[in-house]
Amino acid sequence: MGSNKLNKINDLEEAKKLAEKSLNDASKIKESAWKTREKRMKEFISEFNFSNYSTHIYNDINVEKGILHFAKDSNSDVIGMCTHGRKGLAHFFNGSISEDLVNHSKRPVVTFKI
Repeated sequence: MGSNKLNKINDLEEAKKLAEKSLNDASKIKESAWKTREKRMKEFISEFNFSNYSTHIYNDINVEKGILHFAKDSNSDVIGMCTHGRKGLAHFFNGSISEDLVNHSKRPVVTFKI
């Protein structure tokens, strides 16, 4: 093998090592972020007098997909969602997660205006 090919192989091996290190670092950052979110949720809930509750932090492509996938993974019977009931330009620019859920969910969705 020529020295040029050996240099390319060494460069590829170095690139692979850097990519693996970057993925490992990103994984550690993500894990730290999840722990921070869980800690904040526990701190928030501790301010109230709840005796029977559970919290779930679920990450997905977007909010709608996250709710749909969580409902499926937790074998939920129904999805309950609050809505602002926006209309006109506010609805056009902000969209509606509740509306998307009602239109795309295989499970019943109960919506209530806040």
